[in-house]
Amino acid sequence: MTKKISKSKLKKIEQICLEQINKNNITFIDEIFTYVEILPSEFFEYKLNESNAIKDAIEINRAKLKRDLRFKWFESTNATLNAALYKLVCTEEEKRALSASSFKNTQNNDICTQEEYLKSLKEMSEGLENAD
Repeated sequence: MTKKISKSKLKKIEQICLEQINKNNITFIDEIFTYVEILPSEFFEYKLNESNAIKDAIEINRAKLKRDLRFKWFESTNATLNAALYKLVCTEEEKRALSASSFKNTQNNDICTQEEYLKSLKEMSEGLENAD
């Protein structure tokens, strides 16, 4: 049974949720309940989970977080982070080449060093440039 709530009270709760989403960089709806005094059942009953303003605010926080992580990965010398970033920005053809390369290494039980990995990336790049 749905509780009756006035539009003005619903807007106020939505506004409080938005303030907390922005203040605390909330990236998942269930994190709202940590900062806003509303029960999850009430939140969903009032259909606040369908609020475009709330969904947009959370999506903006996710985008900012992803951007910040990518920047940290770009600045990092950690090979795992560099490889993860490369996989995010590379072309589909490069992804296939990486998958084939890692599959081949896995089959041979070889572990690729950072130097070998960077060399293989350079070779792939040169191969793509010479493909024209």
